[in-house]
Amino acid sequence: MKEPEQSIDRRKFLTKSAALLAGSAAFTSTALSYERILGANDRISLCHIGNGSRGGDLAWIVSQLKTTQNAEINTVCDLWRLNREKAVAVNTKYYGRAPRAYQYVDDVLALKDIDAVIISTP
Repeated sequence: MKEPEQSIDRRKFLTKSAALLAGSAAFTSTALSYERILGANDRISLCHIGNGSRGGDLAWIVSQLKTTQNAEINTVCDLWRLNREKAVAVNTKYYGRAPRAYQYVDDVLALKDIDAVIISTP
């Protein structure tokens, strides 16, 4: 004999999903979540390459992630000295310390403490 098919309608599915999400959200805010707090060694170290006029907006966007994603531009790279100096000043304002400045990309790529690069291009 064939068993009746079990089906769930959309409303029940959404209700159960919402309850599951609410329960998991309550669980993640307990003391168990403290092991996921990022420390200084877990900070995402970024280098911003090409800091010209378009780079200013991108640097601001990345600075908005410093607390939520623990990301920081701590190195800047641009061939043009004026852009490098401007990027150092702007990022010092965002992070409270001056980033390292490099003229050549090869020097940045040789660094072991950079996790990722952000490239601004026209």
